Amino acid sequence: MNVIQRIRHLLAENQIMIVLIGIVAGIVFPKIFRPVAPYGTYLLMLIFFTSSLRLNLKELAGYAKDWKMLTMANTFMLIFLPLAMWLPCYLFAPDWAMAFLIVGAMPTGMTIALIADLFGGKTSLALVITAVTSLLAPLTIPFVFWLAIGRIVPIPVFTLFGNLFITIVIPFILAAILQQKAPKFVKKYDPIWRNVAVWTFGLLIAAIVGDTTGQGMILLSGRDIGLIIVMLIYIGGLTALAFLMAWWRTNAEKATLALCMVYLNNTLALYVANRYFPSGRLMTQLVILLLVINILLPPFRWIATYAVHLDKLKVKQKAKSKFQNAGGLRH
Repeated sequence: MNVIQRIRHLLAENQIMIVLIGIVAGIVFPKIFRPVAPYGTYLLMLIFFTSSLRLNLKELAGYAKDWKMLTMANTFMLIFLPLAMWLPCYLFAPDWAMAFLIVGAMPTGMTIALIADLFGGKTSLALVITAVTSLLAPLTIPFVFWLAIGRIVPIPVFTLFGNLFITIVIPFILAAILQQKAPKFVKKYDPIWRNVAVWTFGLLIAAIVGDTTGQGMILLSGRDIGLIIVMLIYIGGLTALAFLMAWWRTNAEKATLALCMVYLNNTLALYVANRYFPSGRLMTQLVILLLVINILLPPFRWIATYAVHLDKLKVKQKAKSKFQNAGGLRH
Protein backbone atom coordinates (compact mmCIF):
# COMPACT_ATOMS: atom_id res chain seq x y z
CA MET A 1 0.00 0.00 0.00
CA ASN A 2 1.59 3.28 -1.12
CA VAL A 3 1.37 6.62 0.68
CA ILE A 4 -1.62 7.91 -1.32
CA GLN A 5 -3.58 4.71 -0.70
CA ARG A 6 -2.78 4.89 3.01
CA ILE A 7 -4.02 8.48 3.17
CA ARG A 8 -7.22 7.50 1.36
CA HIS A 9 -7.73 4.57 3.74
CA LEU A 10 -7.13 6.81 6.77
CA LEU A 11 -9.65 9.39 5.56
CA ALA A 12 -12.18 6.69 4.68
CA GLU A 13 -11.96 5.22 8.19
CA ASN A 14 -11.86 8.60 9.94
CA GLN A 15 -13.93 10.91 7.77
CA ILE A 16 -14.47 13.30 10.68
CA MET A 17 -10.83 14.32 10.09
CA ILE A 18 -12.18 16.29 7.12
CA VAL A 19 -13.35 18.81 9.73
CA LEU A 20 -9.80 19.31 10.97
CA ILE A 21 -8.51 19.53 7.42
CA GLY A 22 -11.13 22.18 6.65
CA ILE A 23 -10.21 24.20 9.75
CA VAL A 24 -6.49 24.11 8.99
CA ALA A 25 -7.09 24.97 5.32
CA GLY A 26 -9.30 27.91 6.25
CA ILE A 27 -6.72 29.27 8.71
CA VAL A 28 -3.69 28.78 6.47
CA PHE A 29 -5.31 29.78 3.16
CA PRO A 30 -8.13 32.25 4.01
CA LYS A 31 -7.80 34.11 0.70
CA ILE A 32 -8.45 30.90 -1.23
CA PHE A 33 -11.52 29.77 0.71
CA ARG A 34 -13.11 33.10 1.69
CA PRO A 35 -14.67 33.58 -1.81
CA VAL A 36 -16.54 30.30 -1.29
CA ALA A 37 -18.34 31.62 1.84
CA PRO A 38 -21.15 33.45 -0.06
CA TYR A 39 -22.14 30.09 -1.59
CA GLY A 40 -22.62 28.49 1.85
CA THR A 41 -26.37 28.08 1.35
CA TYR A 42 -25.85 26.02 -1.81
CA LEU A 43 -23.24 23.88 -0.06
CA LEU A 44 -25.69 23.29 2.81
CA MET A 45 -28.38 22.26 0.33
CA LEU A 46 -26.03 19.75 -1.29
CA ILE A 47 -25.03 18.36 2.12
CA PHE A 48 -28.65 17.97 3.19
CA PHE A 49 -29.71 16.42 -0.10
CA THR A 50 -26.97 13.76 -0.10
CA SER A 51 -27.42 13.14 3.64
CA SER A 52 -31.21 12.81 3.27
CA LEU A 53 -30.75 10.13 0.60
CA ARG A 54 -29.38 7.95 3.41
CA LEU A 55 -32.22 8.62 5.88
CA ASN A 56 -34.69 6.03 7.11
CA LEU A 57 -38.03 7.79 6.57
CA LYS A 58 -39.98 5.48 8.91
CA GLU A 59 -37.43 6.04 11.65
CA LEU A 60 -37.66 9.80 11.06
CA ALA A 61 -41.45 9.73 11.53
CA GLY A 62 -41.06 7.72 14.73
CA TYR A 63 -38.73 10.28 16.29
CA ALA A 64 -41.01 13.14 15.27
CA LYS A 65 -43.83 11.53 17.28
CA ASP A 66 -41.81 11.17 20.50
CA TRP A 67 -43.04 14.35 22.20
CA LYS A 68 -41.55 13.37 25.56
CA MET A 69 -38.02 13.24 24.15
CA LEU A 70 -38.48 16.36 22.00
CA THR A 71 -39.87 18.40 24.90
CA MET A 72 -37.02 17.43 27.20
CA ALA A 73 -34.36 17.95 24.53
CA ASN A 74 -35.61 21.36 23.42
CA THR A 75 -36.13 22.67 26.95
CA PHE A 76 -32.64 21.55 27.91
CA MET A 77 -31.01 22.91 24.78
CA LEU A 78 -32.82 26.19 24.17
CA ILE A 79 -33.46 27.35 27.77
CA PHE A 80 -31.28 25.54 30.31
CA LEU A 81 -28.07 25.20 28.27
CA PRO A 82 -27.52 28.89 27.35
CA LEU A 83 -28.20 30.05 30.91
CA ALA A 84 -25.94 27.32 32.32
CA MET A 85 -23.14 28.39 29.95
CA TRP A 86 -23.64 32.11 30.66
CA LEU A 87 -23.87 32.11 34.47
CA PRO A 88 -20.32 30.91 35.38
CA CYS A 89 -18.76 33.43 33.00
CA TYR A 90 -21.03 36.21 34.28
CA LEU A 91 -19.81 35.51 37.81
CA PHE A 92 -16.10 34.90 37.16
CA ALA A 93 -15.25 36.16 33.63
CA PRO A 94 -17.81 38.80 32.54
CA ASP A 95 -15.88 39.67 29.37
CA TRP A 96 -16.63 36.16 28.02
CA ALA A 97 -20.22 35.88 29.29
CA MET A 98 -21.89 37.29 26.17
CA ALA A 99 -19.98 34.96 23.81
CA PHE A 100 -21.05 31.84 25.72
CA LEU A 101 -24.64 33.13 26.03
CA ILE A 102 -24.90 33.72 22.27
CA VAL A 103 -23.40 30.33 21.37
CA GLY A 104 -25.51 28.46 23.92
CA ALA A 105 -28.78 30.06 22.81
CA MET A 106 -28.46 28.92 19.19
CA PRO A 107 -30.38 25.99 17.66
CA THR A 108 -28.62 22.87 16.42
CA GLY A 109 -26.27 23.40 13.47
CA MET A 110 -27.63 22.71 10.00
CA THR A 111 -25.02 20.04 9.20
CA ILE A 112 -25.68 17.95 12.31
CA ALA A 113 -27.30 15.09 10.35
CA LEU A 114 -24.03 14.49 8.50
CA ILE A 115 -21.98 14.76 11.69
CA ALA A 116 -24.29 12.26 13.42
CA ASP A 117 -23.81 9.87 10.49
CA LEU A 118 -20.02 10.15 10.80
CA PHE A 119 -20.33 9.44 14.54
CA GLY A 120 -22.44 6.34 14.02
CA GLY A 121 -25.41 8.14 15.55
CA LYS A 122 -28.99 8.52 14.32
CA THR A 123 -29.19 10.89 11.37
CA SER A 124 -33.01 10.86 11.43
CA LEU A 125 -33.06 11.98 15.06
CA ALA A 126 -30.46 14.67 14.36
CA LEU A 127 -32.57 16.04 11.50
CA VAL A 128 -35.68 16.18 13.71
CA ILE A 129 -33.79 18.04 16.45
CA THR A 130 -32.38 20.48 13.87
CA ALA A 131 -35.81 21.27 12.47
CA VAL A 132 -37.59 21.64 15.81
CA THR A 133 -34.89 23.75 17.51
CA SER A 134 -34.65 26.01 14.45
CA LEU A 135 -38.42 26.54 14.48
CA LEU A 136 -38.45 27.36 18.21
CA ALA A 137 -35.29 29.49 18.26
CA PRO A 138 -36.99 32.77 17.18
CA LEU A 139 -39.12 32.47 20.33
CA THR A 140 -36.57 31.16 22.81
CA ILE A 141 -33.58 33.37 21.91
CA PRO A 142 -35.32 36.68 22.84
CA PHE A 143 -36.64 35.04 26.04
CA VAL A 144 -33.21 33.75 27.10
CA PHE A 145 -31.54 37.10 26.45
CA TRP A 146 -34.26 38.85 28.45
CA LEU A 147 -33.68 36.50 31.39
CA ALA A 148 -29.88 36.88 31.24
CA ILE A 149 -29.27 40.53 30.40
CA GLY A 150 -32.71 42.14 30.56
CA ARG A 151 -32.70 42.93 26.87
CA ILE A 152 -34.82 41.38 24.14
CA VAL A 153 -32.90 40.48 20.99
CA PRO A 154 -35.32 40.25 18.05
CA ILE A 155 -34.55 37.46 15.62
CA PRO A 156 -35.40 37.79 11.90
CA VAL A 157 -38.12 35.15 11.99
CA PHE A 158 -39.01 35.12 8.30
CA THR A 159 -35.34 35.07 7.27
CA LEU A 160 -34.62 32.17 9.62
CA PHE A 161 -37.67 30.22 8.47
CA GLY A 162 -36.80 30.95 4.84
CA ASN A 163 -33.26 29.64 5.31
CA LEU A 164 -34.64 26.57 7.09
CA PHE A 165 -37.02 25.86 4.19
CA ILE A 166 -34.33 26.34 1.55
CA THR A 167 -31.49 24.43 3.22
CA ILE A 168 -33.47 21.59 4.86
CA VAL A 169 -37.02 21.19 3.60
CA ILE A 170 -36.42 21.45 -0.16
CA PRO A 171 -33.38 19.08 -0.22
CA PHE A 172 -35.23 16.64 2.07
CA ILE A 173 -38.34 16.57 -0.17
CA LEU A 174 -36.22 16.04 -3.30
CA ALA A 175 -34.26 13.25 -1.60
CA ALA A 176 -37.46 11.58 -0.36
CA ILE A 177 -38.94 11.66 -3.87
CA LEU A 178 -35.76 10.13 -5.32
CA GLN A 179 -35.80 7.45 -2.61
CA GLN A 180 -39.38 6.54 -3.55
CA LYS A 181 -38.91 6.66 -7.33
CA ALA A 182 -35.45 5.07 -7.66
CA PRO A 183 -34.58 3.14 -4.47
CA LYS A 184 -32.11 0.82 -6.23
CA PHE A 185 -30.23 3.77 -7.72
CA VAL A 186 -30.03 5.49 -4.34
CA LYS A 187 -28.79 2.34 -2.61
CA LYS A 188 -26.28 1.50 -5.35
CA TYR A 189 -24.48 4.82 -5.06
CA ASP A 190 -24.76 5.17 -1.27
CA PRO A 191 -20.96 5.51 -0.77
CA ILE A 192 -20.90 8.34 -3.31
CA TRP A 193 -23.63 10.29 -1.48
CA ARG A 194 -21.68 9.97 1.75
CA ASN A 195 -18.37 11.08 0.23
CA VAL A 196 -19.96 14.05 -1.55
CA ALA A 197 -21.57 15.16 1.73
CA VAL A 198 -18.33 14.77 3.71
CA TRP A 199 -16.07 16.64 1.29
CA THR A 200 -18.65 19.37 0.73
CA PHE A 201 -18.83 19.78 4.50
CA GLY A 202 -15.04 20.08 4.65
CA LEU A 203 -15.18 22.80 1.98
CA LEU A 204 -17.93 24.61 3.91
CA ILE A 205 -15.89 24.53 7.13
CA ALA A 206 -12.83 25.89 5.29
CA ALA A 207 -14.96 28.69 3.78
CA ILE A 208 -16.49 29.67 7.13
CA VAL A 209 -13.14 29.62 8.94
CA GLY A 210 -11.43 31.49 6.10
CA ASP A 211 -14.17 34.13 6.08
CA THR A 212 -14.18 34.69 9.85
CA THR A 213 -10.44 34.46 10.56
CA GLY A 214 -9.14 36.12 7.42
CA GLN A 215 -9.78 39.57 8.91
CA GLY A 216 -6.75 39.41 11.20
CA MET A 217 -4.77 37.44 13.77
CA ILE A 218 -6.55 35.73 16.65
CA LEU A 219 -4.68 36.44 19.89
CA LEU A 220 -5.33 34.74 23.22
CA SER A 221 -3.93 35.56 26.63
CA GLY A 222 -2.99 32.88 29.15
CA ARG A 223 -6.15 33.76 31.09
CA ASP A 224 -8.30 33.29 27.98
CA ILE A 225 -6.78 29.89 27.29
CA GLY A 226 -7.30 28.80 30.89
CA LEU A 227 -10.90 30.00 30.83
CA ILE A 228 -11.66 28.14 27.60
CA ILE A 229 -10.18 24.91 29.00
CA VAL A 230 -12.22 25.19 32.22
CA MET A 231 -15.41 26.01 30.33
CA LEU A 232 -14.88 23.10 27.92
CA ILE A 233 -14.62 20.73 30.87
CA TYR A 234 -17.78 22.28 32.31
CA ILE A 235 -19.59 21.99 28.96
CA GLY A 236 -18.40 18.38 28.81
CA GLY A 237 -20.34 17.83 32.05
CA LEU A 238 -23.43 19.46 30.51
CA THR A 239 -23.02 17.20 27.48
CA ALA A 240 -22.89 14.14 29.75
CA LEU A 241 -26.08 15.38 31.41
CA ALA A 242 -27.68 15.70 27.96
CA PHE A 243 -26.59 12.12 27.21
CA LEU A 244 -28.30 10.83 30.36
CA MET A 245 -31.42 12.93 29.82
CA ALA A 246 -33.20 10.43 27.53
CA TRP A 247 -32.34 7.43 29.67
CA TRP A 248 -34.91 5.16 27.99
CA ARG A 249 -33.27 5.54 24.57
CA THR A 250 -30.32 3.59 23.10
CA ASN A 251 -26.75 4.82 23.47
CA ALA A 252 -26.66 5.79 19.79
CA GLU A 253 -29.75 7.96 20.24
CA LYS A 254 -28.45 9.48 23.48
CA ALA A 255 -25.10 10.24 21.83
CA THR A 256 -26.95 11.95 18.98
CA LEU A 257 -28.90 14.12 21.43
CA ALA A 258 -25.69 15.04 23.27
CA LEU A 259 -24.03 15.97 19.98
CA CYS A 260 -27.00 18.18 19.07
CA MET A 261 -26.43 20.08 22.33
CA VAL A 262 -22.80 20.80 21.39
CA TYR A 263 -22.85 21.38 17.64
CA LEU A 264 -24.83 24.62 17.37
CA ASN A 265 -25.69 27.03 14.56
CA ASN A 266 -22.49 29.08 14.42
CA THR A 267 -23.62 31.12 11.42
CA LEU A 268 -26.66 32.41 13.33
CA ALA A 269 -24.44 33.11 16.36
CA LEU A 270 -22.14 35.30 14.27
CA TYR A 271 -25.16 37.09 12.80
CA VAL A 272 -26.66 37.86 16.24
CA ALA A 273 -23.33 39.11 17.56
CA ASN A 274 -22.63 41.31 14.54
CA ARG A 275 -26.18 42.71 14.38
CA TYR A 276 -26.97 43.40 18.03
CA PHE A 277 -23.62 43.42 19.88
CA PRO A 278 -21.08 44.79 17.36
CA SER A 279 -17.66 44.27 18.91
CA GLY A 280 -14.43 43.06 17.37
CA ARG A 281 -13.49 41.22 20.56
CA LEU A 282 -16.87 39.46 20.77
CA MET A 283 -16.60 38.29 17.17
CA THR A 284 -13.09 37.01 17.88
CA GLN A 285 -14.35 35.11 20.92
CA LEU A 286 -17.12 33.48 18.87
CA VAL A 287 -14.66 32.44 16.16
CA ILE A 288 -12.42 30.90 18.82
CA LEU A 289 -15.33 28.92 20.25
CA LEU A 290 -16.28 27.79 16.72
CA LEU A 291 -12.76 26.53 16.09
CA VAL A 292 -12.43 24.80 19.47
CA ILE A 293 -15.78 23.00 19.17
CA ASN A 294 -14.91 21.69 15.70
CA ILE A 295 -11.46 20.59 16.83
CA LEU A 296 -13.08 18.58 19.63
CA LEU A 297 -15.35 16.66 17.24
CA PRO A 298 -12.89 13.78 16.59
CA PRO A 299 -12.48 12.97 20.34
CA PHE A 300 -16.26 13.20 20.72
CA ARG A 301 -16.60 10.75 17.86
CA TRP A 302 -14.45 8.18 19.66
CA ILE A 303 -16.68 8.41 22.73
CA ALA A 304 -19.84 8.18 20.62
CA THR A 305 -18.44 5.19 18.72
CA TYR A 306 -17.79 3.40 22.00
CA ALA A 307 -21.36 4.14 23.14
CA VAL A 308 -22.73 2.69 19.89
CA HIS A 309 -20.48 -0.34 20.35
CA LEU A 310 -22.10 -0.92 23.75
CA ASP A 311 -25.49 -0.96 22.02
CA LYS A 312 -24.29 -3.68 19.67
CA LEU A 313 -22.97 -5.74 22.58
CA LYS A 314 -26.34 -5.50 24.34
CA VAL A 315 -28.12 -6.70 21.20
CA LYS A 316 -25.73 -9.66 20.90
CA GLN A 317 -26.14 -10.52 24.59
CA LYS A 318 -29.94 -10.43 24.31
CA ALA A 319 -29.84 -12.63 21.21
CA LYS A 320 -27.49 -15.07 22.93
CA SER A 321 -29.65 -15.17 26.05
CA LYS A 322 -32.78 -15.72 23.98
CA PHE A 323 -31.10 -18.56 22.10
CA GLN A 324 -29.95 -20.19 25.34
CA ASN A 325 -33.41 -19.88 26.86
CA ALA A 326 -34.96 -21.41 23.76
CA GLY A 327 -32.49 -24.30 23.96
CA GLY A 328 -33.33 -24.84 27.63
CA LEU A 329 -37.04 -25.04 26.86
CA ARG A 330 -36.47 -27.71 24.19
CA HIS A 331 -34.62 -29.85 26.72
